[in-house]
Amino acid sequence: MKNSHNRSINFMIYHLLMIYRVFDISLKIFKINMRNLVIMSKSAQNSKPKHCGKTMMRIYIRKGTEKRKWIPIGYYCNECSKMIKDSDLIPTRKIDEIQGAGPKLVNKVSKHQIVVLDLGYSLTKVGFSGEKEPRFIFDTAIYLSETGESFIQKSDVIERKRIINLRKQIFETKENMEINKDNLEIFLIHVFEALEISPTNKSILVIEKHHQSNYADYFKGRIDVINNCTLPEKTKESLKAEKRVDFVDYSKNTISHRRTIASMLFDQFNIAKVYFSNGELLTLYSKKHVTGVVVNIGALTSRIVPIYEGYIISHSVSVRDYGGYDVEEQLYNYIQEKGVELNDSNSRAYIIQKNIRLASEEHLYVSLDEKEEQNKWLESDKLIRSINIINETYTMLDEIRFKAPEILFKNEQLSIIKKQGSLADAVIETIQKCDKDLTKALYSNIILSGGGTMYEGFKERFILDMKKKLPEHIVINVTADSDRLISTWIGGSILAGLKVFEEKGLWVSKAEYNEKGSSAVDRCI
Repeated sequence: MKNSHNRSINFMIYHLLMIYRVFDISLKIFKINMRNLVIMSKSAQNSKPKHCGKTMMRIYIRKGTEKRKWIPIGYYCNECSKMIKDSDLIPTRKIDEIQGAGPKLVNKVSKHQIVVLDLGYSLTKVGFSGEKEPRFIFDTAIYLSETGESFIQKSDVIERKRIINLRKQIFETKENMEINKDNLEIFLIHVFEALEISPTNKSILVIEKHHQSNYADYFKGRIDVINNCTLPEKTKESLKAEKRVDFVDYSKNTISHRRTIASMLFDQFNIAKVYFSNGELLTLYSKKHVTGVVVNIGALTSRIVPIYEGYIISHSVSVRDYGGYDVEEQLYNYIQEKGVELNDSNSRAYIIQKNIRLASEEHLYVSLDEKEEQNKWLESDKLIRSINIINETYTMLDEIRFKAPEILFKNEQLSIIKKQGSLADAVIETIQKCDKDLTKALYSNIILSGGGTMYEGFKERFILDMKKKLPEHIVINVTADSDRLISTWIGGSILAGLKVFEEKGLWVSKAEYNEKGSSAVDRCI
């Protein structure tokens, strides 16, 4: 009995010791975690870097024992689960404050050190950093004459000295946006000839376009984001039931284009440095802002990009399938219905296409109300215009002048609300997907950019549609400057001249490319 009693006592003592050890270890872990949390919060309060509207947490690692010094490795955004290195942080000061360290924009620069290249599907803008506007705006294509000579053309002229035998696109087709490397190399050779420079040892800032229109829906299943947004409660509940989509950087659809261009610039043209930047972000910079919503209507798509403190709010980006080419296609089909034969040789087809584009820019406009505008046309014939399609073949333009651009406002399936929505609906949805604390700042700075917004009356119609959809207490401010066709290039001209590029080592150098290959440019923001 005594031995049994002793064993019971020993067993109890053993368990008490085990409980104490477990409690002691748990206490130590708790203390370490609390210390980690204090370190991260203190850093967040001091530096306050933000992404997606939320203050990021600074992440530390410690090598060796507990007494060793903590080493910061970057920042973590709990909103979108994204890690950002210190070197990737864009300064959150106002862009005009940062610009003081760089060159002021002038008409012409004397030292051509940095080339700014905005390579779009339809038009390419190119010039030098520090200048107010691009030196040239070219069609993004090469042309072959009857003698086999290659050349490129400015966007506002038609080559009449040489008969165009063939037009070759840089991007294959609207459906297949792969780059034709041979055509791109020839195109860039002519671009550098026009600039009268040798690209060797030059730095080049390339402005990116996001050609893929199907973005992942980063909103689904993110309870923290859904609770903070301003969507209706029924929509919130349906979204909470959706399976969560893992966060993927939305810029990945441009990685292949980026690597292709970088490889060509380094290998074929032997440049010194390159950097790739987002077009919508640069549009915001050109207006000396770092927070706002950029509505960019290009040739193929309409991109709605919310930006906070210089960071793209990736999970809120919206893309619509309509762009400037769709407007021109409406005009093209109208002219065919009028009995004009447009199927012709390559040389004549290009001239027809060019004339249709110029007619679209000059004669089309956006009405405030399509039905009211239709009644005006029925009562008056003064608004009819006549255009020359080819060889003095004239076509009368009537209601098509305001009907063709209507496709830019057409209803389309929205990404998270399972119903059709217009351009205004898409912009409102984009802002609703952002943190609710950002709503006021985003509505107060909506910037229109791209050739698709250049039509007369576009801004007025866009504002009217937005006000119809929003409560009266929400104040919106829409900017549509006359330079919005080249606003992305202007932003690139500002950014490339900032000293922060050199100080933080943002440029991808030839040495880094040789070491890592084309993947070296993946780190560009």
